[in-house]
Amino acid sequence: MVRTTAKSETGLSRDSLARAIEYLETQPQTLARDTTLMYYYNDLCEKSIFGNDPLADERLERFNRAWKKSSWPIGEALYLRAVGKKYDKLGQYEKAVESYHGALKIMKEHNSAPEHVVYTKILLGFVMLNNGNEEECLRLFKEAEPFALQLENTSHAIWIIDFYGDNTLFHAKGKEDYEKALAYYKRVEELLPNSLIKNQIPNNLQGQAAVYELLNNKAKAEEYRARALLEAKLIPNYFVLFNIYTDYANAEIENGNYPKAIEYRKLAIAAADSQQYLEFVNRAYYELYHTYKQSGDIRNALSTLEYYQILEDSLKRQEVNEKYAELNKKYEFEKQQLAISDLQNKNLKYGLMALVVAILGGILLLFFQARTKKKIAELNDQLSQRNCEVEEALYEGKQLERRRVSDKLHDSIATKLSALKWRVEASEGKMENSIYTPLVAELEKLYEDVRSMAHELRPLEFLDKGLKAATEQLFASIAGQSNAVFEIEIDEKVGKINKSLQYHVYQFVMELCTNMQKHSRPSKVSFLMEIIDSHIFIRFKNDGLLNEKPLKEGQGLRNIRTKVNHYGGDVRIEKDKNFELEINIPLV
Repeated sequence: MVRTTAKSETGLSRDSLARAIEYLETQPQTLARDTTLMYYYNDLCEKSIFGNDPLADERLERFNRAWKKSSWPIGEALYLRAVGKKYDKLGQYEKAVESYHGALKIMKEHNSAPEHVVYTKILLGFVMLNNGNEEECLRLFKEAEPFALQLENTSHAIWIIDFYGDNTLFHAKGKEDYEKALAYYKRVEELLPNSLIKNQIPNNLQGQAAVYELLNNKAKAEEYRARALLEAKLIPNYFVLFNIYTDYANAEIENGNYPKAIEYRKLAIAAADSQQYLEFVNRAYYELYHTYKQSGDIRNALSTLEYYQILEDSLKRQEVNEKYAELNKKYEFEKQQLAISDLQNKNLKYGLMALVVAILGGILLLFFQARTKKKIAELNDQLSQRNCEVEEALYEGKQLERRRVSDKLHDSIATKLSALKWRVEASEGKMENSIYTPLVAELEKLYEDVRSMAHELRPLEFLDKGLKAATEQLFASIAGQSNAVFEIEIDEKVGKINKSLQYHVYQFVMELCTNMQKHSRPSKVSFLMEIIDSHIFIRFKNDGLLNEKPLKEGQGLRNIRTKVNHYGGDVRIEKDKNFELEINIPLV
């Protein structure tokens, strides 16, 4: 395996890198020449992409041709990372995730230098952060941190520690958190002399200015912000300019000076447009919308909100998180297959050894066979455990996605409906009452429906308390609104089955309760859930059906039957004068 000591950044300008590449391409092909050439191409392309260089695409295509002729396998990984940065900047996050993931896979397969792996994980972490997956971003940064701190070039460690400061500040609740964030920024300040990235200087100054502002040290805040603004304009660093103008706007809002705040918001948009990072442009328009709304400028608030939503939809955050989960699942599966392949190779080796040993004596042969079988059994146990962990991870992923969709409904669609209702109410007196009154009522009903859907997507009782407690609380809630007698019996052991199945069982119970409330007025309801002979058994009965027509299964019951079949179980439903349903699922 080939390793390189090349760094992710050179500190060279784009022009210097371009000249160095032209020279290297005239030299005879050697491994040393190829590693240096790929390294320079990567640095040139990433700097061209970041700096809005009109030659960026042409240089990326030249890089594509160059790595294919190279004898150094890491060249492809560096090319994929440069492509990922292009998609990252364009807001095409799904493609960026795929490119970064591909680069990491190649780097790990060929034992790449830690610096390349660290930087790629940092880029991937920021993509996940921009798509609302802060937990995965932190996990990637924690993985990369020990290696980053060992590098001579401190720029990677700075990105990680600076993020810790930003994240602490974002979630801060008081002075203790502000001081903790400041400690991170001061630690970055100590690392700056050994960084090859000048952009990190104004970024750090701006972070410290934000903390001093929160600590009510106005003099320090203004000193650091002025220094950051000067450094950012010299480079220029549009990210920092965006953040500084945002800070100034927030300060003007606190003073009640909305016209000035709107001016700073527009300067922030101009900085984001100059950088051409869609994520920051989107964020800038969202903040301008809120400032217009706070100022009472309804017309501009609505038009800005509409443009923000167009940008938000273009980022396709849901598809990004799904793609990331898919790639991680594929990577884990490939690791399992590799483990199986390694085991098969070991078995072959043991077989050959056993054949030689058989000549010397049957006792040693039996010994090696027994040893091999034991290792196979142990590995199978490990693989079985890993499959359970993957299933649990998929369940957690689904829960995160449901929360994300719930937040989207609540924060985006509900916001739009509220804004529309606000706009209609502003027209009271200009519309006929026969149109105005039912329209406002329907908008209010639609708003409440969306909020209800958002809450239903997050079964918090289940997440916090477990299947038994959540089910008991669900029935208790229904019983409190009914005159029926409820007989509920739930086995304590149901809490020990895997979370994914617990979640679906809870969904079954919610569907049955919904149907009962819609289609019956029962005097008696009984529910049983127990574990019997490695099966989970559920029986649900209620009387008081509103009609005795033959059962016609709706979408809810069909969904229950489909999911139970997926687990290898069966469903029995009877409807006469009473309604009775039984579910039996094996716990494999």
